[in-house]
This record gives sequence, C-alpha cells and structure tokens, in this order.
Amino acid sequence: MKKLILLFLGVYAFFYLSQKDMIPSINEMKNYLNIEDSQLKGEQSTQSIPAPSKQQTENQAINNPQEPSSIPTTANPKYLPKKIQTYQVAVDNNKLVVTGKPTPYGQFNKAEGVILYIQEARANKKVTIKVPFTNGRVNYAYPLTYTVGDVIVNLDEYYNGVANDPNTVLGYAEYSLTDGDPYLLASWMVQSDNPTLVALANSITNGKPTDTEKSRAIFAWVAKNIAYNAPLVNDPNPPLYSALQTYQTRVVLCSGYADLSAALHRAIGIEAKVVYGENHAWNEIKLNGVWQIEDPTYGAGFINANTMRFVPSYHPAYFSKSDKNKEGEYPW
Repeated sequence: MKKLILLFLGVYAFFYLSQKDMIPSINEMKNYLNIEDSQLKGEQSTQSIPAPSKQQTENQAINNPQEPSSIPTTANPKYLPKKIQTYQVAVDNNKLVVTGKPTPYGQFNKAEGVILYIQEARANKKVTIKVPFTNGRVNYAYPLTYTVGDVIVNLDEYYNGVANDPNTVLGYAEYSLTDGDPYLLASWMVQSDNPTLVALANSITNGKPTDTEKSRAIFAWVAKNIAYNAPLVNDPNPPLYSALQTYQTRVVLCSGYADLSAALHRAIGIEAKVVYGENHAWNEIKLNGVWQIEDPTYGAGFINANTMRFVPSYHPAYFSKSDKNKEGEYPW
C-alpha cells in the first residue's frame, strides 16, 4: 500500500513540476533525445569515407532511375531530360545533347571522358562516340538523322587503356521522337527524299489532279516496271529491298515493291505504310482520309507453277486489295 501511495505522489509531483516549467516536458525530452541522436550520426558521418566503386555507382543508377531534376530552357518540352547519375541527356533542336561531370568513381579513377553508344531505329544506325572532358565536364550534341522514331543512348565513362563494354554502362536514356508524320517522312528503307525517286514520283503523277489518280498511277508504274525474283520465293531468309535498291535493280521480292511504292507516295505528300502478314509485304495508302490496301506485288504478275518463273501480268484489281491478312506494320 505504501508503494502505491509513493507512486501516486511521484506521478503527481512530476506533472505539477512540469506545469510550472521546473523540469522538461515529455515533448522536450523527446526533442532532446532526437537532437542527441542526430548529433551522434553527424559525428559518425565525419569519419573518412572510402572512394565509391563503379559497382556502387551502377547500383545507384539502377535504384535511382533516370528522373530529371529540372528542364533546361533549351530542351524540347515534349522530351523530358533524363539523368544518368551526374550526367543529363536531352533532345534539343533534333540533337541528342549530353552534359555533366564525372561521377565520384570517375573522378577518383581519373576518367578521361564519356563513351556513347547511340542507336537510331528508323535510320538503322548504331554509332559509338568517345567525348573527352573539357575543363572537367562534357557538353556534346549529336545530330539525329530523323525527327521521328526510337532513339537509345547508353552512357559510360572511359579510362586510358581500359576496354569498354557496351553492355556494362552507367545508364541509358530512351526517346520516341514524334516530331512529324512517320508515313510522310523518309527512312532507311523508304528513301522518299532521294532526288531520283522524287523526280520519278513527280514524273509518274504529272497531270493527275487527285490523290487517288496519283496513287493509281504509282501503283501501275511499280507493278509494270518491277519484276519478282522468283528463284528466291521459298528462301528461308529472304533479303529485304529498300526503295532505292528496288528502283536500281528492278528485280526484287515483295518488300521491294512495297518500299518503292511507299517512297513514291511519300515523295508527293501522300501518307503510305509498309505492312506485312503471312510472309508477304504490301501497302496501306491514305486516300480521302481512309487507309486503302494496295498490293503492287500481286498486281505485277504471278509465278508459273511449272517453270517457277515470274510472268509479268498487270492486275489492276490489287490497287485496292491483297490476298493476305495483315499481321503488323514495319516501323518505317
């Protein structure tokens, strides 16, 4: 009983003195303990810190994905800058711009600059570029081939006498460019900006007042002037033919017919796709606001089953149809 009375008096005295500010309150004691804890951590943080390893910097890139800290005034607002540790990648005026300074690992190990592995899908281009540091920083602009399509850059630091591995890098940035209509612009397979093909398209469609008449004229020219490479009809790995290759060789497979047709349409401002399905390629052309099927390969003729030779035989019905079912579209 005495212990209970003493406990009651002790609790009462504590709260009474706290109210009179004669001893610290509970909250003040908590704050005091927090301060002590933070001071202790601060003292620990002043101890020597070993230089970071490259693995640590790579892990940091994985655990802290590419998030821009701010948007440079020169960057295209459609494509947010992406941070790769101490570097930043941005798209500006159809250029891939890389800026920044060495990582702590790079500083400690005296990195000489950055190495960029750049891929442009629409241009079918892969390049490797070494950019040395200037006054301890990098500021480099790479001109992009096209304003549409996927672009990927892998970034790493390089060192004197050390081989680089494109599969082991500090990080990467990826963009899907949409500054233009992909079905009106050139690509590595559909060279609609080539002067020879532009001149040919204008010659074929000269005097045709409507897009439908222009498209029909292009379809007829391709079907009548390009032959099918019959010996390769069953090739397990058939070659792809670009528009320019098709025009130059005049003997191709279905991809050549479709690429040349697409290039000639785009050259005169008519949207054109290259589509595929069932081991075949043909076109979709936008006429009067509607995507129309055109198959210049089947419009060109057929293969004689006995001789296995191509027989030229113009079939105008394929101006608006194909015998195959669509499975997808090529990204050009």
